[in-house]
Amino acid sequence: MNELIVGLNAWIIQDGNYDEFRCSEPYKLALEFNGLTLTPSDERAMRCQHKGTSLYDVVAKIIFSTPEVWVIDFGVKVFCESRPPRFSKIGQWVQGEIWLGIDPFFYKERLHRIQGMPDLFIDWFVTRIQLETTPWIEDRSGVRTLMNRDTQREEWTDKAVTDAWTDDAGRADYLLSLSK
Repeated sequence: MNELIVGLNAWIIQDGNYDEFRCSEPYKLALEFNGLTLTPSDERAMRCQHKGTSLYDVVAKIIFSTPEVWVIDFGVKVFCESRPPRFSKIGQWVQGEIWLGIDPFFYKERLHRIQGMPDLFIDWFVTRIQLETTPWIEDRSGVRTLMNRDTQREEWTDKAVTDAWTDDAGRADYLLSLSK
């Protein structure tokens, strides 16, 4: 897997975990995943098929697992800081949909120190940055007003550099296209 599109929320930059990202610049990054729908798989061939935004359909092997964090490998090693599924054992194959994103700080600040944790840092080039410009809609149906994206009108705009403090009034969501 030499190219991926991953999610990045403005707060990750705003918290001081990274400087603004720029196109055509190299970065050493670990990636996290969220895969609530992963299930055991009989397949034994790694697969990673892009489904849109930062979603992928994968077949992956579990290569590390503790009660707090687990790592899968689909050609790129990625972590999830949450309790692994009950079926999760090192060597188990899984399949399903995952979301991929930039490590907010969990791996680079502490998870990398866990005994046996694989090295997840990869040298990537950012080849494209997209800012989500999907309109916000207010949901006043509950006790408080919630802001949600209008999923019927999804839009993304290309940018040369992130601007986490001002893009979308500081609530920006980005897609970073990464290449090895």
